[in-house]
Amino acid sequence: MLYKISIENFFSIAEQQELILPVPLNAPDLPCFISSPSDKDIRLPSVVGIFGANASGKSTILRAIVSTALFAIASFDWQAPGISSFFQPYRQRNWAKKPTKICIEFDSQLALNLPTAKFRYELHVLHHPDNFLHKTISYEALFYAPKGKFRSLFERQEQVFHFGSDFSISNNDPRKESIRPDASVISTLAKLNHQPSIHLCKLVSDIQTNSIGFDKIQQSPNQWLLAYANDKGCLEQLNKELRRFDVGLEGMTIEQGNQGLFAKFTHIGLDDFIFLQEESAGTRRFIEIFLRLHYALKTGSIAVIDEIDTDLHPLLLPELLRWFNDSDRNHYGAQLLFTAHNPALLDDLEKEQIFFTEKLCGESTHVYGARDIKGLRREPSLMKKYLAGELGAVPHIG
Repeated sequence: MLYKISIENFFSIAEQQELILPVPLNAPDLPCFISSPSDKDIRLPSVVGIFGANASGKSTILRAIVSTALFAIASFDWQAPGISSFFQPYRQRNWAKKPTKICIEFDSQLALNLPTAKFRYELHVLHHPDNFLHKTISYEALFYAPKGKFRSLFERQEQVFHFGSDFSISNNDPRKESIRPDASVISTLAKLNHQPSIHLCKLVSDIQTNSIGFDKIQQSPNQWLLAYANDKGCLEQLNKELRRFDVGLEGMTIEQGNQGLFAKFTHIGLDDFIFLQEESAGTRRFIEIFLRLHYALKTGSIAVIDEIDTDLHPLLLPELLRWFNDSDRNHYGAQLLFTAHNPALLDDLEKEQIFFTEKLCGESTHVYGARDIKGLRREPSLMKKYLAGELGAVPHIG
C-alpha cells in the first residue's frame, strides 16, 4: 500500500506537491480505512480518488507513480528515447535545469521470508536543456524500516554508490559498474542475479495500471482475451459480475478461430450469440478494467486507474470501489488509486480518500486533500459542495 507521494518539477507540477495518505487517529473506524500491512497502528485508505478540471494535473500524479515504478524495475532494458518518455520538467525556463524529484513511500518486502516493512524510494532525474532526450540520474535511494526507523539499502549520487549491509551486496561488488547513468540500481542488479532486487522487481511489477508515459495503455482485445483464456477463475468471476451488472447478459466464452481468439456473448431471449465488437462500450470497458482490479485484489497490489469512470454507468462505479473495502474480497490489502470526472463518486468516499488538483491559468498544478479544507465536515454529500465550487478544482468557463 502507498503512504505518501511527493512530486516536484514533473510535467504540469512545478513546486513540490504531496499526497499524504495515512488516516488521522480521530477519523472513525470505517471499512474504507484498513490497517497498514507493516504497522497495524497506521490506517490507510483502500481507495483514493483524484478529482479536478480537465488538464489540471490529475493524470500527472498517476503518471509520476507509474513512471517511477517502471524506472525502478525496467529501465535497464529501455532503449532510446527511454527515460525521456517518462520524465520531463515543468516547461518554464527556470525549471529546465532543475531535477525532477519523486519520492514514494510504500509497503513491500526485501525477501519472501521477511516481514512486510515500510519502504521509501527516491529518484532525482537531471534534465539537460540543450538536449530534450538527454536525462541522467543525479540521485537515487531506497530505504526501509524493518523496526520503525528508516535505514539505507542503497544511495546513489550520480555514479557514486553506497550499499547498506541489509541489501546483500558489498560496496566493492563489480556489478555496480554495470549501472548506467540513465538506468536504475534495482533493474540493473536484478539482471545480474541480485536476489533482493529480483524480489523487489517482482513485487512492483504486480502494479495494475492503464497509465504509462504520456498516455493511457491502449490494450487490444486480443491481449485481454488471452489473459481471460489463460485464467479460467478470472473468467468465471467476470461472468458472475457481468450477470449482475448487464441486464440479460448470461456470459462470455472465449474460443479459438482462424484469426485468433474471439469472444462470444449469450443473452437471454436471443437465439444466437453476439460478438465483442457488437457489445456496448460500457461492457467492453468493464471487461478490460475488471482484469486490472481482479489481479490487484488477488495479489494485494496497487491498481492505478486513470479516468475510471469512462464509459461506465455512475451506479456501477461505487460497486467497484466497494470491492476494495470488502475484507473478504480484499483479503490481501490491495489499494486503488484513480482519477475521475464524475462528481457523484465523491459521495461514495470519505474526505480522507479524496484529493483535488487545481491549475489556474498560467500556473502549475496544485494538489490538496479534502481533509485539508478548513471547516470541511464529514458531509453526507461532498458532491453538492464540489459542484457549488466550495471545494475548488472545478473548471472556470468564460
